[in-house]
Amino acid sequence: MAMRMTGLASGLDTETIITQLISGQKAKVDTAKGEQEKLKWKKEAWSSLNTKLYSFYTGALSKFKSVGTYKAKKVEASDNTKIKVSTSNNAVTGAHTLSVKQMASSAYLTGASLKGKAFKTTSYVPSENADIQVADLVDNKGNAIDLAGKSFDISYTTTDADGNEQTITKTITAEVGADGTLQSMIDNMNQSLASEGIDMTVSYNAARGGLQFTNNTATEVKDDEGKVTGYEGGMNYTLKATDEDSAKALGISNKGVVVSKQTKDTGDNILTMDNAFNVTSVSDTEAAVTGSTKLTDMGIAEGTTYTLKVGKGDSAKEYTFAIDKNTTLSGLAAQFSKMGVTASYDEKQGRFFVNSTESGADFDFELTADNDAALKTLGLDAASSTKVNASDAIVVYNGATFQQSSNNFSLNGLNFTVNDVTETKNADGTVKDNPIRLTVSTDTDTIYNAVKDFVKEYNALIKEMNTLYNADSAKDYNMLTDEEKDAMSEDDVKEWEDKIKGSLLRRDNTISSLLSTMRSTLNKSVEYTGSDGETKRYSLASFGIVTGKWNEYGQLHINGNADDPEYAAYDDQLRKAIEDNPDALIETLNELGTQLYSSFQNSMKGTSLSSALTFYNDKDLDKKIESYDDKLDKLQERMNKIEDKYYKQFAAMEAAMAEMQANQSSLSGLFGN
Repeated sequence: MAMRMTGLASGLDTETIITQLISGQKAKVDTAKGEQEKLKWKKEAWSSLNTKLYSFYTGALSKFKSVGTYKAKKVEASDNTKIKVSTSNNAVTGAHTLSVKQMASSAYLTGASLKGKAFKTTSYVPSENADIQVADLVDNKGNAIDLAGKSFDISYTTTDADGNEQTITKTITAEVGADGTLQSMIDNMNQSLASEGIDMTVSYNAARGGLQFTNNTATEVKDDEGKVTGYEGGMNYTLKATDEDSAKALGISNKGVVVSKQTKDTGDNILTMDNAFNVTSVSDTEAAVTGSTKLTDMGIAEGTTYTLKVGKGDSAKEYTFAIDKNTTLSGLAAQFSKMGVTASYDEKQGRFFVNSTESGADFDFELTADNDAALKTLGLDAASSTKVNASDAIVVYNGATFQQSSNNFSLNGLNFTVNDVTETKNADGTVKDNPIRLTVSTDTDTIYNAVKDFVKEYNALIKEMNTLYNADSAKDYNMLTDEEKDAMSEDDVKEWEDKIKGSLLRRDNTISSLLSTMRSTLNKSVEYTGSDGETKRYSLASFGIVTGKWNEYGQLHINGNADDPEYAAYDDQLRKAIEDNPDALIETLNELGTQLYSSFQNSMKGTSLSSALTFYNDKDLDKKIESYDDKLDKLQERMNKIEDKYYKQFAAMEAAMAEMQANQSSLSGLFGN
């Protein structure tokens, strides 16, 4: 807003005068703002009520109209220690018998304890010298090394006669030699290097168990006394295995390593590979069995195959696993767990535990191996281990036998889990069955409480709707302007605005229509023909569900309801109907609930004025709220123009008065002289 300097010549309070002059226009702007805000409040009020109406529709009303709500059953068992039972609405009312002949169980294999057993550990250590036969060499995991034909490249850079640099690459192949030792292979490498003009030698480093390369290209620099003071010249060699197999066999990286020329007297021209050539070493002392113990150290031959057959008949699956020299007890258990069972090696107990993944005979398993010793060594043979075979559950329900892999049954609307057999063995060895008696009956309390819950939610909803519809008028409470709010306390502003908000849905036609529909629908009667052919009409009142006083505006009460003091003393017609006349009750509540449900559906259909699933004209309200934006812009613009006009007029007056005052001063000066 531009800063204006006014009243300098006239001495008038121009700001106040203009504010009073445009007060009529400002009142129009404030009124429009207030009306728009009031519409926003009205939408908030309706949105809150709409949420409650929709929640009632999808929850309490949906359950109230459902036939299943009034067919709840309960079941009582003569022995709850052997079964856990529940019922569905489809269960047949009456007495039933159940005998549990056999429980379903998983298959379990518990291995014999390996505690106290000992073995001599095998490790793989660098060869003490190069005189070892190549055929006896292994890698650091005990796998045989194939050195035949393995090779590596040597690359280096030289300068030709014209001064141009060029890279030379030579390939050196591992030749074992007639005696087949590691040393003969190294000798052949040195001969190949010399014949290729490469000034480098190969040796064996026993401490590291790998080839050692020494770059001899640099020349010693000596002083007058013949003492070596340094090195000059020479070149770097890059070694690179020709492929992964050669890299693994020779211990030379296939990504390339550098053997540097010598620059100091510290061996910086020597490069040693690590742990490529090992021999098998068996400890002198025995070690206790742990999960990390290798099967081969326990005398089980590398390549021994274990087989797991899971299941029976045509559906059975067979899994196999061949051990290697690094397979441990824990590793074998992990492999078993990938073969259709769950397995572990318990180091604390020193035993294998293997069990089927599910109960039932179809999930039983059988563990075998190439030879009996491979199982016996691990405590898994039939003689030393303990095997519990899988079994199906077998029950006799009302004289019919049922068998399945699970202990959870669903029969004739009953759901039960068997926990123990019902047969007992007498002192004389005879077996006696003690069948469990199951009594299925109507769950009167559950049905009664369902109706009671509906009445409670229905009453809460229409009470709120009636409160909104019959709210006191707020005609004497106009929307507050910003100036009026500034002059009031926060509590006073809230109290004032709450009075307006509470009246926004007063005498609302939509609320009136909904209330009328809800009351009239639930006051209807339904025609029902009983099994005796007699036709009668029933209403909610027929079952003791009645309306209260006139000023409750249609709230419902249940005669005999202990939680409703005014109606608790009346006969409990609802409970009696649930027990003695359930079909008439179901027909009536279902029909009335369905009618009200359909009415709600129709009220929520989307139109040009309202969105789907909405009871009020939300689209229409949004348009009205939005229309005030344009109206406010125009009113604000008009007020600004009128205000600017007045400021210009007063500015012109000030200029004229200033000029007149200047002229008067000039005349006064002339007459004074």
